[in-house]
Amino acid sequence: MMSRVTLLRVLLIAAALPPLAGALRGARPRFANVPAALPPHSVAEPQPVYETGALPRVGTAFVHGGTLAELSNGDLAAAFYGGSDEVKPDVAIFFTVRDHRSGRWSAPRRIMDRYVARRALRMPVKSIGNPVLYADARGLRLFFVAIVAGGWSGGTIAMTSSGDAGVHWSDARHLITSPLFNVGMLVRAAPVAYDDGTVALPVYHEAPQKWSAIVRVDRDGRVLDQVRIRDSRQLIQPWMTVTGAGDAFVFFREPLKWGTSDCVRWAATADGGSSFSNVAGSPLVHRDSAVAATRMGDGSILVLWNNSPFDRRNISMARGFDGLRRWSKAFAFISDATPDSLLRREYSYPFPIRTRDGRTHFLFTHQRTSIHHTVFNDAWIEAHPVLSEPR
Repeated sequence: MMSRVTLLRVLLIAAALPPLAGALRGARPRFANVPAALPPHSVAEPQPVYETGALPRVGTAFVHGGTLAELSNGDLAAAFYGGSDEVKPDVAIFFTVRDHRSGRWSAPRRIMDRYVARRALRMPVKSIGNPVLYADARGLRLFFVAIVAGGWSGGTIAMTSSGDAGVHWSDARHLITSPLFNVGMLVRAAPVAYDDGTVALPVYHEAPQKWSAIVRVDRDGRVLDQVRIRDSRQLIQPWMTVTGAGDAFVFFREPLKWGTSDCVRWAATADGGSSFSNVAGSPLVHRDSAVAATRMGDGSILVLWNNSPFDRRNISMARGFDGLRRWSKAFAFISDATPDSLLRREYSYPFPIRTRDGRTHFLFTHQRTSIHHTVFNDAWIEAHPVLSEPR
């Protein structure tokens, strides 16, 4: 008779396997809404624009994990989670909208918590987190992690949707991403649109092994297939940045021991995510923190990450050119060397999007007490002495 320990190991290994649909996948559709690259040093908006500020606070001791999506009228929708700390029972997801005319954010509203998720999913939910917004012609979708037990490794991916710009939300439903118990899979990065209405959703697995994948999801939250990005390292939190109808780069967070450092790593696809290149390195110093990126108007890639081998006190930007063969120097968007044991000196989890007017917006966590928003245009990048040219 199989022992309980052996049975548990079998169940954990089975839960870590990709869904059966992944073995049956065919060619994926093409990526949608890929703009043509402008000529070098050509910008659609000639005067530099740069603004930064904080989203309205919600009164919780802790906030984290900001996400953005552009609505059909040009407004920005944002969500983040907050409570007493990560994976605590009091955590909720909050939602706010920035009026594109006034630049003002609405008062954040609580749209999801563990009680609402538990009723809809019909399962125990200890906590929630990692919201990810996606907008298309049919409205908004919110992907998030519902933690069944333990920490993040006990999470499962759920989705809710809104047809009225976030005023009302549907009941949450599961995304079936593993064949047994559907736990251990998480989401953190923005989905990417395919031209058939499905999306490429970057996901990652936490236990018993860490790895990344891209799942294709239809409008109703059904997982159609899953492609795992294979590497010997434990790469998580994949972030996909599209550069062409079939082309994209995927950037990773690499968990490392304290005091060690490596570099920001990436892989590429040329067939819409049906397959990926070997994982390559970059000159960007990195240690166990979220990496995000967006495509500039000229086709170069702007990467945002914590440029430190030790902590998250620095958020930097660097620009990759010519298929990431050349890089600019790193520009420290924020750097805090203040010795302070009373505050959590952390600046992390950048989440950028490029809006239809050609501007780049991104959110980041500021000391785990507020979510900050920054917007700039290509003219500001081109005028920047560090980011304008490869080194």
